[in-house]
Amino acid sequence: MKKAFVFDFDDTLATTDCGVIVRRPSGSGTRGLPVRKLTPAEFNTDVLADGEEYDFSEFRSDKFIRSANPTFLIHLAKEVHDSGFAVYVLTARADNVSKAIAEWLCGFGVKPVKVHAVGSDDSKVNIAEEKQKVLQTIKELFDVVYFYDDDQHNIDLARETGVKVYLV
Repeated sequence: MKKAFVFDFDDTLATTDCGVIVRRPSGSGTRGLPVRKLTPAEFNTDVLADGEEYDFSEFRSDKFIRSANPTFLIHLAKEVHDSGFAVYVLTARADNVSKAIAEWLCGFGVKPVKVHAVGSDDSKVNIAEEKQKVLQTIKELFDVVYFYDDDQHNIDLARETGVKVYLV
């Protein structure tokens, strides 16, 4: 039986000090002043006030990934990888850090088949819908797909694809 295990990165496989900074425009063409800093969980439900914008610069930085702390799920990822099952990462981050995430996992003896990064550096996308699309594609390749994520909305939409879901 072909099985795949798909893990979210932030607050599922790893914790970091990364945040999404909300800025107020400065009006002079320079980067605006920070208003607040959101955790990945807070970002999932945040709504910008008029004139505010997201700054994803911390999520583009490899240094936050290299210094990430593994969660208990790294042991499951290692176990299923060593058993010959496919391991994927499905993250809300943008694609420019996919390589750093793969390298971080390799440091724990886990070589992912692919790191799917569905986020954007420039705008807020519907992460749950984007993750759902990727999971549907993965599901077509495997008999059973297990998905681990820390966000309830991501889990709810993933469930609609028929994959086995686990809220962590």
